[in-house]
Amino acid sequence: KKLFASVLSATRPMDNMPLHFDLPQEDELATVLLLGPQTYSPYFSISFMKDERQYRPYQAMRETEVPPQERNAWMAAFRYLLTKLKCRDILQQRRSGKHRSKQLLLKSPCHTARPEMLLQLFPKAKFVYIHRNPFEVFLSGAHMASTTYGYMFLQRPTDAELQEYILKQGEVLVGEYQRCKDIGLLTNENLVEISFEDLTKDPYNKLSEVYRKFGWASASFPSNLEEISKHTDENHVKFLEKLKEHCLKLKSYQRNKFADKRLDKKLKETIRSRWSRH
Repeated sequence: KKLFASVLSATRPMDNMPLHFDLPQEDELATVLLLGPQTYSPYFSISFMKDERQYRPYQAMRETEVPPQERNAWMAAFRYLLTKLKCRDILQQRRSGKHRSKQLLLKSPCHTARPEMLLQLFPKAKFVYIHRNPFEVFLSGAHMASTTYGYMFLQRPTDAELQEYILKQGEVLVGEYQRCKDIGLLTNENLVEISFEDLTKDPYNKLSEVYRKFGWASASFPSNLEEISKHTDENHVKFLEKLKEHCLKLKSYQRNKFADKRLDKKLKETIRSRWSRH
């Protein structure tokens, strides 16, 4: 970390989010590293864009699309990662005199297509799905491709190939997510859906909805941030204060604006047609 800390910019290339080695990252990246030379992840498609079709099955990791040995290798690496994280948490809690381990919270875009496999691994898993205007999702994906993907290209795609990559990725991710809802794997018991607009406008109440829904809070949430100090449970007050601090940071975050970018009529119709379930 010391060697490369000065190389990193203060924010990520695709947005204004802070960037440094101690911040959480997508768990898929760690899983990929644990797989070693085995390329069983959709993330390899960014480097090998000309061959991206061969990596598509790894988005959902369905048993009918991925050979058992490859699927089992990915699941073994993923389990190992989560086991390490839980062991680290338990040791940290014991050192601080606490005896309650934390809830693991994972965020990788490809997990949108993996509820079926994740529930096979962890039947009590809960899911938070954040939905957004599909035109903004496409523009965000195009912005990330133009600002970030180039650092990872080992094969340079055409603009048409990049556009198809973004469209197909959206089809696969949301298509699998909706399929899992349709067959009853995702229900009111293990799923909460949140609007991206609502989350950015009112992060405290939207996050508190998630905690209440899944019973993750040991005590009630005050209706607004100003009432936090009224709680008598010291540990709960500390938790709420941390949540308040984080939400205030979220409210001041300057997200990307795409008002100056326009989608032509043909592309809009393509997005409407191919992303009809978004």
